[in-house]
Amino acid sequence: KENQGLEQEHMEHFFNQYGDEISASEVVKEIDGNASKLKKKEPKFYSITVSPSKYELRKLENSREDLKRYTRAIMKDYASCFNREINGKQVTVNDIKYYAKIEHQRTFKGTDKQVRENQPVATKILNLKNEIRQIKQGQQEGSIKRLESKICRLEKEAPHQQKGKRIVQGMNKEGNQSHIHIIVSRKDMSDSVSLSPGSKYK
Repeated sequence: KENQGLEQEHMEHFFNQYGDEISASEVVKEIDGNASKLKKKEPKFYSITVSPSKYELRKLENSREDLKRYTRAIMKDYASCFNREINGKQVTVNDIKYYAKIEHQRTFKGTDKQVRENQPVATKILNLKNEIRQIKQGQQEGSIKRLESKICRLEKEAPHQQKGKRIVQGMNKEGNQSHIHIIVSRKDMSDSVSLSPGSKYK
């Protein structure tokens, strides 16, 4: 979604342990095609989100390449944590089918503390906007200017602000918000062994 409207050189593509610039259609095809003998209700893949701290992000020299390197190191650790063997050999990252993508934006969700604590103000503003709409439609009498003034005051009274604006659901979070989404196939590269992080082998 972040690639919409961007020039090719600014787009973030999927990557894995050894490849870059993998298309979304290839990811879908590879993950969906690597699920033999799985039952309908069994997951085909697992989703991991890696969120470096603000301190860690500040230390990165080249955000894109450093985050890719970081992801590839994480996936080596992920693979080594499977306490099992495939054909007599310990599971390694070469047995794991995964695709990752870097994203640079995060938005406030309805469950975030800032949005929840701003909700009483948001409700009052919504009620005032409804009153204004009813006045405009002739359903009730009142001063639109006075109500708009109340709304302006409430906007400033909201406990959580960002760049002078009340924080609402869907607003982009400021600062470096880079993070990585990783899709890991349930089956190994050969599509014959199940590697579930929730199995007895974890």
